[in-house]
Amino acid sequence: MKIKRFAGKLSKLLILPVLVACVLLTQQGCLKEVVPDNYYTFTGETVADFLSNREESFSDFIYVLKKADIWGEMKTYGNYTCFAPTNDAFEAFYKEKSNLKVNKDAGKTYSSVTDLSKEECDTVAFTHIIRSLFYCKDLIDGALPYPNIMDRYLVYTTDSARNEDDTTKIKVVYRLNGKSTIIERDDSVQNGVVQIIDKVLSPSNSTLPNVMALDPSIKLFNEALVATGMIDSLTIYMDATYRSPSYDSITYGAKTGVKYHTGLEDDTGIFPEHRYFKFTAFVETDSLFNAKNIYTLEDLRNYITPILVESCGADPNAPDTDRRNPLNMFVSYHLLPEQLFYDQFNISQPEFTDGYTHWDAIDIEDYYETMQPHTLMRISYPKTGGHYINRKGAPRAENGKGVEVRGVRIYDPAEDIIMKSKFKDQADASSAINGVYHYIDDILIYDKKTREETLNVRIRIMCNTMSPDFINSGARGRASTDVNGNYTVGFLKGFCKNVVRSDETELWVRYRNNSFTCFFGDEMTIMGVYDVTFRLPPVPTAGTYELRFYYCAMETDQFNSDRGVVQFYLNGDPCGIPVDLRINQTNPKVTGDGKVVNEDDDPDYIRQKEKAMHSRGYMLGMDSYTTQRGGGVNLCWGREDCLRKIVTTDYFYPDKDYFFRIRLLTDNGCCPFNCIELVPKSIFAGDIPEDRH
Repeated sequence: MKIKRFAGKLSKLLILPVLVACVLLTQQGCLKEVVPDNYYTFTGETVADFLSNREESFSDFIYVLKKADIWGEMKTYGNYTCFAPTNDAFEAFYKEKSNLKVNKDAGKTYSSVTDLSKEECDTVAFTHIIRSLFYCKDLIDGALPYPNIMDRYLVYTTDSARNEDDTTKIKVVYRLNGKSTIIERDDSVQNGVVQIIDKVLSPSNSTLPNVMALDPSIKLFNEALVATGMIDSLTIYMDATYRSPSYDSITYGAKTGVKYHTGLEDDTGIFPEHRYFKFTAFVETDSLFNAKNIYTLEDLRNYITPILVESCGADPNAPDTDRRNPLNMFVSYHLLPEQLFYDQFNISQPEFTDGYTHWDAIDIEDYYETMQPHTLMRISYPKTGGHYINRKGAPRAENGKGVEVRGVRIYDPAEDIIMKSKFKDQADASSAINGVYHYIDDILIYDKKTREETLNVRIRIMCNTMSPDFINSGARGRASTDVNGNYTVGFLKGFCKNVVRSDETELWVRYRNNSFTCFFGDEMTIMGVYDVTFRLPPVPTAGTYELRFYYCAMETDQFNSDRGVVQFYLNGDPCGIPVDLRINQTNPKVTGDGKVVNEDDDPDYIRQKEKAMHSRGYMLGMDSYTTQRGGGVNLCWGREDCLRKIVTTDYFYPDKDYFFRIRLLTDNGCCPFNCIELVPKSIFAGDIPEDRH
């Protein structure tokens, strides 16, 4: 494929140069006035040189890296983050390993690094190396954006403590997986950065249920997980039938795939090396249940059964393992088929949230289909902070409406770690190979109010949330400001849940970019003579809904665009006439008069224009998010190319599957897929006009 092929096919009118690596090397850490000067001045050392020149502190780690056959890589060009445990950290590590029951029973002890087997050295070495750059100043609490060489994500948190040198001041404490503290940070070297830590990181090979079973604070939920058989659904990890393409392969970051240029000279495409099955569990503690007078599994059944019979038609006589059983419904609604750390529920990078989000108008939110069949979960990130499940409402300037439903709060990583550190047998918060679990502060249940009120909203679903594979592969959520962020991730036919495509279709998930003319910078790029079908998330209640498709129009001669003409389908039936993705507001077919709507126009004129567009099956873009291009012009006002196409208005049922198909009618082309909207009639034709957010 020639580089030119993809130029201009994207919904990007300007891609800003991102010189992140150079910027990072010059940046200082947070709160430097109260943190000792612990930055290493770059002198041309590699990671290997840095450690060798301080062998008195890192001899054990050097031994491990050499035995794991990765020492040579630490001498070579690249972008590495090395979390380097000190010799004191290894001394504590040997004692911990010797005290493990499995080692005690085997009579095995550890007194020095030479007692570690080759396999143990591999695990330690690969756990502490990431093939991407991470500086503390640029991180937010949650999982690091890229996995280590073990393909595991490390959880990063910050805390505060009294400064030992001056107790009147507070210093920032940086931790990994809640147990290891970064004691010297952001030491820049020739091929990356070294972060010195005080404890060896120890991942396990346990699945999510195994890790949860160690937690004595969630015994009742674990009992329900076993009783319903849902525990079996959480034990799978890798698809043995998946084979990543091996021809023309490259290594980029921690991924291996096919070299594929998408038209932007620095833009490379890869396929995931493996296909993973991963999960997220939201869990009530026993103390939370007890506060509701729930102490046993029978108490829990009595509490949830009448609620779920009313809201979901649960069958109280069905066995616990039946999907219609109330306990089964309750447990499975707590589970998502994708691994989501705290900072991954919603878009959280400051380059999208700070200065580009009209946070007074909306919560940043997304919708996830849970493992309770045909149910939806709304996860919100409000301006006030935190993450909430099934929260409704945000401050709105026009009508002063506040929060209508508080929702269930998800504990943040620092709270999670404090709670999980109270028992010594608990593995690291992120140690499960196939998932993560989060504590929540109230009982989570898909009740009638949630279905009929909380989710009676404009459901705007980001395209990259529509398949668990987009998330579990690490494709979703990378920002272009990451030093290793500028690559697309491709998906092979048959290995992407909720997606069916033809042989001629190429499906790529792009990195986020705040210069892109798409909502919050997310985009899926569908290429070739494409014909692709997406399974839509379920609606909460039966009724009439508008299905809308957001996109950026682009004329044929604009950046060599070949947007082309497409036909939309719902469950096999064509939705209206074909849609030309090249025409924008300047075309009378869209607006009626070919005039672009401007923010300064008379309000009555704007309303008339919106009605005229709606009658033609079009809507303006959203005005809740701006792009960097043009100094932050939002996607509604002043953007003639940003449109929402009303695909169809139809009656939807909550227990029925719906499939949205996009078929290209013209020659080889590109479809920029950003998000869809499922909007109930109470919103699009309600007494109060729908807002533009």
